[in-house]
This record gives sequence, structure tokens and C-alpha cells, in this order.
Amino acid sequence: MTSPCLNCTKNNAMKKLVLICAQIILTLSANAQSASAINNKGFRQAKKGNYDRAIELFTKAVRTDHYFTDAWYNRALAYSKLGEYSKAIEDYTKAINLRPHFKMAYNNRGADRNELKDYAGAINDYTKAIELDSGYARAWYNRGIVQMNLQEYEKAVSDFTKAIQLEPGYKEAHLNREIAERKRIQENAKQ
Repeated sequence: MTSPCLNCTKNNAMKKLVLICAQIILTLSANAQSASAINNKGFRQAKKGNYDRAIELFTKAVRTDHYFTDAWYNRALAYSKLGEYSKAIEDYTKAINLRPHFKMAYNNRGADRNELKDYAGAINDYTKAIELDSGYARAWYNRGIVQMNLQEYEKAVSDFTKAIQLEPGYKEAHLNREIAERKRIQENAKQ
């Protein structure tokens, strides 16, 4: 039989533990709400074209909640708009690490890698986006653009064709498929 004093000690310890857990949950919830509000302000600044101010706000949001994927992603978009592709790639990578099935982060990281002429990295990112969503026409199109940069015209035609199958009205895909097809024919004629 346990003495009443030992039960009181266990009950008090349990109450303290429950209170500590509740306080942690409330703090995390408040941080998440605060980070979300800051992120929303940053998003509004980005929509106005105030990318430097947006980056400041997204930075504040990720400092408030380091696991807030959308703030990492939005900051990457703002860096990309400013042509700071390496910084954007870092932030897309953080967003992907937090949300591994984030197809748009893979797609946009691929676009920035393409800007830096990291064609292999860009193709890997677009391929991953396509693996996550085979109906993602933009990723097929973007991978086709990189294939054209690499003078892989047959692969480019294939990717543009897939983008068109998914979105028949995709004008850029139609145009670039025609260009890639012409270049493929010219390459074959040289051989």
C-alpha cells in the first residue's frame, strides 16, 4: 500500500507536467499564429512588388516559427524575383525538407537552377515534381526548356508534347515544341 503523501507527490508532479505541456502547446500555437500573420503581411508586400520588405517579413516569420514551410517558400519566391537565385534555392530546399512532397517548391527550385545553368539539378527537380504529380504540366514544360538548353531536342519535344496533352491550350508549350521540332530536324539533317 502506498502512503498518502507519495500519492500526493505523484499527483502534484503529474499536474505540473500537464501544465507545462499545455503551456508549450499554447506557446507553439501562438508562435504559429504570429508567424502566419507575419507571413501574410509579407505576401501582401510581395504582391505589391516590395520584395525586399517581403523578405524581411518572411525572415521574421521563419524566426518566429522555423518549421513554417510557407514562409520559407514565399521568401524563396521573393529572392527569385530579385534574381537572388542561390538564396532562393536554399529556401526552397528548406521548404522541401519540411514538406518533401512540395511539388511547386521542386518546380521553382528547378527554375532557379536553370537560371544558374545548373541544368542537371534543374532536370532532377522537374523530374521529382513530375514524379509527385504526373499531371503537373508546368513541370513538363519547364523540363522541356532545360532539354532545349542542353540541345536534347527529341526529349524537349516529348516534354512539351506531354505538357500540351495535359493542357491543350498551353501556348508556350506549342510554340516551344515547334521550335524544338525544327531544331531536331536540323540536327538530324546535319548527320
